Amino acid sequence: PTIVPSLQTGLSGAVTPLMSSPPNLKSLFDFAVVGPLSGLIISLFFMYSGLELTAFMSPEAQSQLPSLPLQLLRSSALAGGMVEWLLGEGILAQTPTADGTALLHPFAIAGFVGLISNALALLPIGNTDGGRISQSLFGRKWARVVSGLSLLILVLSGVFGLDESNILLSYILIVTIWQRNPEIPCKNEVDDVDFGRVSVAIAAAMLAALTLIPLP
Repeated sequence: PTIVPSLQTGLSGAVTPLMSSPPNLKSLFDFAVVGPLSGLIISLFFMYSGLELTAFMSPEAQSQLPSLPLQLLRSSALAGGMVEWLLGEGILAQTPTADGTALLHPFAIAGFVGLISNALALLPIGNTDGGRISQSLFGRKWARVVSGLSLLILVLSGVFGLDESNILLSYILIVTIWQRNPEIPCKNEVDDVDFGRVSVAIAAAMLAALTLIPLP
């Protein structure tokens, strides 16, 4: 796999090339969705647990915790909403420390990074997990259209200031550079995926969107 670095979180995921042709689109979908979706669920658990531990710490213990920039936390509606729900409404609009960061338990920081990296993996771009999910749902031709539109939307969001932390722009730049080879086709690209898998894809897309859309 190709590790995708990030200036903001250190790691924003990985791109794993296919070494052989999947039997069909269902197999491609299962291979693509299981990693990021399970990663999102585990990351949610870690973030909730870390925020709970942070909330019940004494001020002395909290002062020894690592921190995340407030701007980075505000870049995710899901993560930022959890922080305000468990640590106090309006905390992200304040400045808990002099350098504009929030002190959080390591579990919460690990959960935040996991949420961002797995949500990025679900973006329907090229040969990422999200791109393969898109291909299994829409076919190879329309998946390229979806990928192009997604890239355009992400670039525009950065240009017009919706991506203040530049997480999206840096991710698509690195992923696009490293994806030079075409995806290995499935042995059977005629049979469609079933409704159950479509429902899973919709749920994963909603969770990824909540993670990557910034707080208002």
